[in-house]
Amino acid sequence: MDTNDTNRQSAAGRRRGLAVALALAGVAAAAAGIAWASGALPEALGHGHMGAAMARDHVEFRIHRALKKVSATQAQEDQILAIVDGLFAEHAQMAPQRQALHQRALAALTGTTVDRAALEAVRVEAMQRLDQGSEDLVKALGDIAEVLTPAQRQQLAALHKQQFE
Repeated sequence: MDTNDTNRQSAAGRRRGLAVALALAGVAAAAAGIAWASGALPEALGHGHMGAAMARDHVEFRIHRALKKVSATQAQEDQILAIVDGLFAEHAQMAPQRQALHQRALAALTGTTVDRAALEAVRVEAMQRLDQGSEDLVKALGDIAEVLTPAQRQQLAALHKQQFE
């Protein structure tokens, strides 16, 4: 076997190893996402070490600060906070379903045998919940954007770009 064959084989082996490592990382990330979405992780891990009340206060503070920078009126801020209140209310109403999903995941993992079918059912439901949540969020973002003027939306986009680039 010449040096080129050896180099090709070792390069192919490295690519396979990298592919396996990336696949495992993807599976781990997906599992963590499912666990978070299903409520299987402690609340502090899933919410940046904030409880619901603290998260709400943080969101309201950030909204007020952003709207002040774009000279939003009090009426605009009130409308936007009402939209956010609706999102928080929907989220709070889902707590019993999240807890039930969490219990189902724990039961599937802690029985005499691992119930893979039950885990798959939890995964499917968690993904449905995430999809619904993302739809609700996008709707709320659209509703909030419609409260603002085009100039205010452009100002917010510029501020966002400054902060995150």
